[in-house]
Amino acid sequence: MKLIVENLAKDYLSFASFGERAAAALTLGLFGPSLRFQALSDINLECGEKGEIIGIIGPNGAGKSTLLRILSGISPPSSGRIHFTGSIRSILELGVGFNPDLTALENVYYNGRLWGYPGRKLLSRADEIFEFAELSDYRNQQIKTFSTGMQMRLGFALAAFERSDLLLVDEALAVGDASFQQKCLRRFQDYRNQGSVIIVVSHDTHLLQAVCDRIMLLDRGRILEFGEPRIAVEKYMHLIAERSFKQDQAYTLLESEFSISLLDSTGRPRSIFFAGESAMLRISLNLDALRQVTPGKPKELKETTVGIHINDSRGIRAFGTNTHILGGGPVELHSGKKTTVEFSLTLNLGPGRYSAGFSVHRGRSHASDCFLWRESILDFEMEAGSGQLFEGISFLDPHARIIHAEGAE
Repeated sequence: MKLIVENLAKDYLSFASFGERAAAALTLGLFGPSLRFQALSDINLECGEKGEIIGIIGPNGAGKSTLLRILSGISPPSSGRIHFTGSIRSILELGVGFNPDLTALENVYYNGRLWGYPGRKLLSRADEIFEFAELSDYRNQQIKTFSTGMQMRLGFALAAFERSDLLLVDEALAVGDASFQQKCLRRFQDYRNQGSVIIVVSHDTHLLQAVCDRIMLLDRGRILEFGEPRIAVEKYMHLIAERSFKQDQAYTLLESEFSISLLDSTGRPRSIFFAGESAMLRISLNLDALRQVTPGKPKELKETTVGIHINDSRGIRAFGTNTHILGGGPVELHSGKKTTVEFSLTLNLGPGRYSAGFSVHRGRSHASDCFLWRESILDFEMEAGSGQLFEGISFLDPHARIIHAEGAE
């Protein structure tokens, strides 16, 4: 089983006016629509020699869902070639097709038949489907009595209860609570280990980094990055930051005119720390460090926020905060005048390599009015302290107490 996508493109055509539409109808399409929107262009993908989980990320309108619809066969490509041998199942809109007046069991049977499941198999494994969806007590209730979350859980359990060679998933990982989400991820990983290719579209970059072997970054219908999850997510974060500023101004960083350092409790810069140690992340810069791309250079920037973020070696966010969240007041940047922001931290991190970055924006989040975003510009390493053996990304300073119940005499 192998999936090969070569030079895939998808164009959508539309009419500029009613007259143009009428002319096309009267001439049997001789005069076609004049407006063309290119949703996808030059998409190339190859996978399937072994099981793999591939994530797809990108801004709204990047072409993520369009790509899945083409791969699933719902929508034809305008050009290019798709070669695939094997079974395909897609989870694009959970719960679509459920009849509200039928019971959950009846919906499982009829929808499962539409998806190609044998009727005998659906009946024999219905208990397994409802158990996975955590809806065993509701199998004989009408779907119209279900909440949206319950319908989505049932839809996912039905769609993914049997392995397929290619599984396409569009934002379905948002269903249920954290426990149910982890159960869905374990199913994906089991299928991957059995040789399936799972392609997942999601805006949850942390989740994708944790489970994906590769991540594809799409923007305006083109692939910007496809490969190591950490690199793809970093480029995505930079892309979001660059497009967040809406006041027709943009800035880039002059690398020589800022500093970032991680200091220990004595004020010395270090690159290796022990779990639970106190530290200070110090960032110094001025307005001149932010080179303005558009004409007109202000002498100051007021009411800005400085944020920090720490990632582990896989690029998964371990921690992030900023001066706005911490109530430190607005940060002012002036031309020729250095501003220093210090974050006091307790490094309750597990052993491993980490990297720190920072941002300059307005308000609570960098998603709007972001002047600057930099990932992974300061590397450091964490070690477990003496006698502090533990697992995971966080050190929670554990203490154990054993209480023996007194026995009856």
